[in-house]
Amino acid sequence: MRPRSAPTGITLAAGSAAVVATALLAAAVTAASAPVERLVAMAACVCVVGAFGADLVAALATAVIAWSVLNGFLVDRLGTLTWHGTADAIRLTVLCGAALAGWLAALAHRVARHRRDVVRMRVWLYGDGFASSVRRYKEATPSG
Repeated sequence: MRPRSAPTGITLAAGSAAVVATALLAAAVTAASAPVERLVAMAACVCVVGAFGADLVAALATAVIAWSVLNGFLVDRLGTLTWHGTADAIRLTVLCGAALAGWLAALAHRVARHRRDVVRMRVWLYGDGFASSVRRYKEATPSG
């Protein structure tokens, strides 16, 4: 069951643009010696993309793009991607966890909205409105 959301490619493009904008903002606001603050900014961006996009594939792909931008431009300089061992594994795990957390928040919101709609439908069907006369008619007929 796929929720009503934008296609994966559109969500990924919007997420990529948001990642670049967040990286520019983080580079301008934080010091180069503060990689944790930059990681937190990128994780928040990925979480928002996961929550508003409601697409796990696009959120995880955005997390990988965010890791490459974080690694290439905010940790290293001039877009050079290098592997820093455990630190990069932790960064990638944090970003993928943020993507998953955003997607789970969207899923919880969809489930709550669906349950609310089901309750409203049941009240409408079995309440005092139009449906109560339909139910009485159905109970009165032999086919029931």
